[in-house]
Parts: sequence; structure tokens; C-alpha cells
Amino acid sequence: MARKKRTAAIDVGSHEIRLYIAENTASEAPRVIEKVRRTLPLGSDTYSTGHISQPLVKECVSILQGFAARLQEYHVQDTVAVATSAFREASNCYRVVDQISRETGLSIRVLSNAEEKFYHTMALSQILPNFTDLIRQGTMIVDIGSGSIQATAYDKGDFVFSQNMLLGSLRLRELLADLQRVTTDYAALLEEYVSSDLDNYRLLEPKNMSYENLVVLCGDLSYLRRMADTLHPADESDPMFMSRKSFEQVYERLLKAQPRDLTIDFDIPAENATLLLPSALIMRKFLLNTGAGGFFTPSASLCDGMLFDLAIRKHHFVPAYDQSRDLISACRQIATRFKTDRKHSDWVEKAALKIFDATVKLHRLDRRHRLLLQAASILQDCGMYINMARHNVRSYYVIMSIEMIGLSADEREVVAYTARFHHEAKLDEDAHYASLPEQEKIRIAKLAAILRLADALDSGHKQKITNIDLLPAEDELVIAATTAKDITLEQWSVSRKGRLFSEVYGVAVKIRIRRLKA
Repeated sequence: MARKKRTAAIDVGSHEIRLYIAENTASEAPRVIEKVRRTLPLGSDTYSTGHISQPLVKECVSILQGFAARLQEYHVQDTVAVATSAFREASNCYRVVDQISRETGLSIRVLSNAEEKFYHTMALSQILPNFTDLIRQGTMIVDIGSGSIQATAYDKGDFVFSQNMLLGSLRLRELLADLQRVTTDYAALLEEYVSSDLDNYRLLEPKNMSYENLVVLCGDLSYLRRMADTLHPADESDPMFMSRKSFEQVYERLLKAQPRDLTIDFDIPAENATLLLPSALIMRKFLLNTGAGGFFTPSASLCDGMLFDLAIRKHHFVPAYDQSRDLISACRQIATRFKTDRKHSDWVEKAALKIFDATVKLHRLDRRHRLLLQAASILQDCGMYINMARHNVRSYYVIMSIEMIGLSADEREVVAYTARFHHEAKLDEDAHYASLPEQEKIRIAKLAAILRLADALDSGHKQKITNIDLLPAEDELVIAATTAKDITLEQWSVSRKGRLFSEVYGVAVKIRIRRLKA
């Protein structure tokens, strides 16, 4: 019998702190054996004052000390602990992280929004049974957090679009707290505030999108489900789906009820009761915008996503859905928006990956770096849309300014620098590059050298070379190029752009032509 190992995920959220402990067997999905959640509205401080107060920090430390003791009790081998928007937007973020580490022994990683949404999608794709079937049709996924919401569209099985909006339920409550005390129609005020941002979002949404499905992720869904089951217990047969009819009944009750009524009538904690109307209002706006007849309500949390990710990285678990597809689809969407030459970028992408795969012994990078190279290949010329001159530098700034779900901030920087150096810029003369840690500079140089060489092989954007084969030797890399056309320009370009490859890897680059009949 395979030996089971225990892993844990801790989410220091804006409204709750959660601990999930799971058992892992090789190649199998993690099985959660313990869940602990504690309410602590850290976001109330951040969203109203810009920092986390010391009394709340002390409460947070106390909760995490209890979690640390639970980890020892369960003999957990691997733990991932993260914090989200309440931390990343707080001016004293890293002082608080250091205090937590000192007093609990837990190392907290503050996630970017892109990383946070990656874990949520990871959880959703594993927990929602028909995820891959749903996204073959137009599907909107709305992730409602305490601090923000993320709206993501899929169609024909591919990622299409994603946008983050600072409209989380707790943030809304704190922002509008003063107005709530002076208005006679708080719901109308909420709707007016929310509608302005959602209307702007719809302007950015791809045209001609139609939606068959709506999926909602929200920490308060269990309470809305409790209300629906209490009001009309026979209305729903699928525990992961709420019809528009059931939701409208819940929404009407929320409009009329005070938070204390929800606590009494539905046994909803007082702190959560105040967040239900903002959350439900957002859900209703997306129901109306998509025209869906209801929405799926899977219980897929950030902790679930982290546990699945741990299982993939350390226990050989193969996920049902490969999220790297989403990143590449997102890159293609960005490249289309910036009107890049699709034929050229497709050719360079394939050539760069071929060179990467043929030179593994030289670069000693992993498959994650291969994915970053692929992203940079697709996005290398997006800066041309802004200015043809020094377009590679503009590409760098475009990539650094766009959220890319699935990439950490450091990984996005690697993609941006790789694209920046695909042209003829000298790495050592770049002040930005010079300030990076040495190991990161080496990785970027290796990827940029490959991309620059691949780009040189189609320097005329004519795809004159129909195929390349790579023949690595001890002191040279021979590129066997199949063509029926004159590739003098490409040979000259390789002689110049290939210098970086030679400098980085210590091998000469040569082209051997394989002639086809014209």
C-alpha cells in the first residue's frame, strides 16, 4: 500500500483565515481530512485605512499559532501559507509578514492577484465535474472575493479574457459604510456603485461573446445556498447549481432583511451576514449581463487550489485540466490586441521551442522555463503597436503592465525581459537588467539567446525556412534549415543575432541549408 503523506494549505484571507490538511498518495488527488476556518476581517483595516492595525495583527498571530500547533499534531510534511489582497494592499505588509514568521514559524507568501486566481481556477477545474465540457461553450467564471472580483471568459475550450475589479464584498462594505448610515436605500446605492465598474468591464469584454454558463466562486455561497434551501427546499436538485428563480427569491429576502434577521432566521454568522447583499448584488449583475438561467456554485477554495498544486509538483498528480493552456491563450489574445504579425510569431514560437528542446543539456532549464519562453515568443513584437522604434523595449513595458494569470510577478518579469532582449539590445548595458539577482540574469540570458536566434531565422517575416533540425555538438550548434528560397538575409541575421547564443552557451552557431525544389 502506498505511503500517504500529509500536506497543508493556509489562506490568510481578507475576511477569514483557513487551514486545510490533506493526505496525498502518489499520482492521486489530495484528500482533505481537516478544515479549520476563523473569521478575522483583516481587510476592514486595509480597505479603510491602508494598513493592518496591531490589534488585528495580534489576533492573526494567535490564530496562526493555533494552526501551527495543528500542523505538528498531524505531522504535516509540506505546508503552503499565503496571504491575499488585505496584505498586498497594506502599507505595512512586509512588517506584518515578518512578525508572523517570527512569532509562529510560518512563512507567509503574499500572492499577486494573478497567482491567487490561478489557484482558484486550479481548484475549480478539479472540483467542478464537467469543467472541460462547460468551457467548450461560452462560460463566464466570476470569482467574488472580499477585496476584488475576477471575471474570466472561456469559449470553445479556450481562455478568452479576464479582468480584475476592486469590487469585493468586504471592500464594498467598508467603502460605503459612511453612506449606508445616511441613505434610505442602501441597495440602490450599492447597485449604482457596482454598475459603474461593471459597465466599464463590459466595454473591455470581447465583442460578440455569448454565454451558456455562469460559474460563481464566493466564500459566502454556502450561506446563500442555506437561504435558498430554507425558503424553497424543493427548488433545486443539483447541489452545485442555483437557478435564477431560487436566487431571485434569496435576493429579494436580502433586500428586505437586516443582517441581524439573517442571523436569527438562517443561522448566518453576524460578520458574514453583512457581506451577503454586496455579494448577491454582484452575482445578480452577472446573471443579467450573461442571460444565464442560473449559476454553478462549486465549493472550490484557494486552499483547494494550493493542495492540488502541491500534489502536482510533489506527488506526480496529473490534473484534469492543464492551466498552461490558459496562459498561452491569454498571450495570443494580447498579441492579437496589439496587432502583431501572427504568422511570424507562430513561426518563431515553434522554432524557439525546438531550439529549447534540443539544447536541454546546455541550458539545464525546466519545463516551466519552456512555458515562459513560449509566452515571450508570442509577445515579443507587441510593442510595435506603440512604436516601431525600439519596439522590444515597448514590448517589455506592455508585458509588465498586463496581468497574466498563472505567472508570479518574478515569472512575468522573466517573460518581459526575454521579449525585451529578443532584438539587438546588449544585456550588460541595460540598467534594469543589471539590477537583477545573478541567477535570474542567467536564466533570462539563456532564454533571450534562444528567442533571439529563433527570431533571426525568420528575420524577413516571410517564413522562407519550412523546417529546422537542431544538431548540437560539443562546440557548435548546427541548424539544418530546409528551404527552397534564398535565405541570405536570415544567414546574415543569424551571424549577428547568434552572437548572444555563442556568448551564453559557449558554442558557435552554424546554418546548414537543405534545399528543396522551388
